[in-house]
Amino acid sequence: MSIHICTDYSFFPPYALMIILSCAAGLALQYFLNVKRGVQPMIAGFITLLSPFMSFFFAFLLTYAASGGTKNGLSSMGGLFGMYLSVVTLALIRRDRRTTSITFENCTIVLPLIYSISKLGCFFAGCCHGIPYHGPCCVEYSGKVTETGCIFPVQLAETVVFFVIFAVGIAMLMKKCRNTSVYTLTACSAAKGLLDFLRESHMDKVISLNQILCIIVVIIGIVYAAASERKYHHTAEVTASCA
Repeated sequence: MSIHICTDYSFFPPYALMIILSCAAGLALQYFLNVKRGVQPMIAGFITLLSPFMSFFFAFLLTYAASGGTKNGLSSMGGLFGMYLSVVTLALIRRDRRTTSITFENCTIVLPLIYSISKLGCFFAGCCHGIPYHGPCCVEYSGKVTETGCIFPVQLAETVVFFVIFAVGIAMLMKKCRNTSVYTLTACSAAKGLLDFLRESHMDKVISLNQILCIIVVIIGIVYAAASERKYHHTAEVTASCA
């Protein structure tokens, strides 16, 4: 069974629609979580307004810089950097450790949701498409995008995987698990790095810039989580021995 998608759109490009929907859903949820967890509405609103500007700026900037000024487009890693930079900007202004911690965690939680929805836009537009593939659910494009042949639906795979990561992150947040943001970001980076192997653009590369960045984030996440767990258990043992 194959999936056929026509990329001739007479009304509104699905890529733009999904990008808008992903930002709206992610920022609305981020604002809700911030306010619900005690962040002042004005501060939560400031982040909501600042995040999209920084995300789009760095998403375009990374693509342009990585291509040597020959390509335009949105880089997910650049968008992620922009989102976090909006939280860092707030931290420098407010200098409130508790607020910074909460907003950082909530920012991380919504990132896989934003990415998950945005990849549906890539799927319908035919960009960021997968490697040649003739198995079940292979995708064939017609219209503006016709040169791909039968390919792997990597965009749909990313949508599903990142939505699962988002759902797990929300569940961990509700259960007040430790290091929820670290585990979520590490899982996102690992998934992004592995799924990049299924992109057509990766076929002539050993490793991409995105994968290098993902590896760095995964290593930092694992080291931080391990150190945090060790510190937590050590503190618990000291407290128990003093009781």
